[in-house]
Amino acid sequence: MVRQRNATASAIMRAIVRQGPVGRKELAAATGVTFTTITKTVTELIELGALIEAARLTPKGAGRPVVPLDVPDKQRLVVGAHLHPESNSCGAFTLRGERIAWRTAAAKGRNHHERIEEAARLVEDVVNEAGVAAVLGVGVTTPWAEVFHRQPPPLVADVDGDELRAGLQERLPLPVRVEPNVRAMAVEHYWWGGAGDDVLTVLVGRSIRVAQMRGGELVWDRPDAGGLVSHLVVPGSEYPCDCGQVGCVKATCTDDALLQRAVDTGLLPEGALQRDLYPDEDTKGLRQLREARAQDLGRVIPLIMSLVAPAETTIRGRMGTPEEIATCVDAIRDRYRELVGREASVRYYEDQHRAFNWPQASAALALDHYLAAPLEHELDRATRTS
Repeated sequence: MVRQRNATASAIMRAIVRQGPVGRKELAAATGVTFTTITKTVTELIELGALIEAARLTPKGAGRPVVPLDVPDKQRLVVGAHLHPESNSCGAFTLRGERIAWRTAAAKGRNHHERIEEAARLVEDVVNEAGVAAVLGVGVTTPWAEVFHRQPPPLVADVDGDELRAGLQERLPLPVRVEPNVRAMAVEHYWWGGAGDDVLTVLVGRSIRVAQMRGGELVWDRPDAGGLVSHLVVPGSEYPCDCGQVGCVKATCTDDALLQRAVDTGLLPEGALQRDLYPDEDTKGLRQLREARAQDLGRVIPLIMSLVAPAETTIRGRMGTPEEIATCVDAIRDRYRELVGREASVRYYEDQHRAFNWPQASAALALDHYLAAPLEHELDRATRTS
């Protein structure tokens, strides 16, 4: 019975977050749940403060006024944090993705334990500013997606996800969810970006990683399950990989691989950073590296698409000029058509205000966790705050 009540509450809350204010009859139609059950569950959610009744709407023609149901504004918030090599950032957001609070601080920790501590302090500050009673949960993203087989991690910013989660949960009486960047992007795109019900997200950066939302759920149900495509072989690539293969995605398409090639060929100096691949004053050599990478991605991403068969594919991450991005997307479409025999729905997601995207994507993780069992979360929350 409790499981069924949670499932019904989840269906109601998910429909309202995705569609906007919805009446009870519309919810019954959208969820396939009886009107009586909808009414009973909605009443419970309203009493707990998870839903509110919006202003009545008078339908055209005959009919009783509709009372739309909506999520509350600032009384229910989700917090998201991101650890960047140079800074930590954190924000609190409404369940519609509107930013309420924001803080950022330079990364001063010299090991991953110090980075976890400073991140925990920042999250704690934002939670206190937003009001602990209003916060439903915390989502955190970390910038490095690879699975570590040795210590120390490649960069100071690369913290252990389990230790990060434990450090936050020790300090905050809130659910904490830690995920790689691409999974947060996929979740945020679904809840706040207007994505469809079956979207593959491909993140291009220090690693190439994928996540797929299908029917409102991540296809791979654990942070370490699927998603990492480092050792798929790019057709035609001859770059050796440290795994012993030739032509791996990791050695061919990642920013780390491009950066190493740029340093080896003298295009960039020793000690250059990832951002130096995309300078304001561009050079022909860097453009050629990025254009070659665009073609390489155009050969390997269609292989992934043909395997998981998404309705849509979204490419994200910093990849170069608009022309280079268009080259990549066109190459993906052409190769997919050759492989599968039909057109692919592929687009590059233009990230606006990049500095704010990661905490918002992280906060979407907390939203997603809450919406999976909102009744359970609300009852736990009522116990904590009583």
